[in-house]
Amino acid sequence: MNSFVVNLYPKPNGTAPIQNLTVGATAVQFDSTNFDYKTNSFFVTVHSHPVVVTFDGSTPTASNGHILPADWYAFWSKDAVLSAKLLRHTGSSAVVTISQFTN
Repeated sequence: MNSFVVNLYPKPNGTAPIQNLTVGATAVQFDSTNFDYKTNSFFVTVHSHPVVVTFDGSTPTASNGHILPADWYAFWSKDAVLSAKLLRHTGSSAVVTISQFTN
């Protein structure tokens, strides 16, 4: 019998650096060159100002994308982080932080 087991409690990937991304008036993406091959999920935090994010390859705008408010946080898959494009929603630039996790 074959089975696929997913550990519900991700573990911090201690060998992979945290990444802080400044999100301003031009769409940006995370630097995947620092992603460890064992990483399969990321803890994502939006600081101080809301951002707009897209995952479909399109550029985020005020009318295209998901608005993530300041102080928002969640786990994202590696694929979501790789495809995410971020833009500040209004006002000042924001900082979005990711930390790498394994199962």
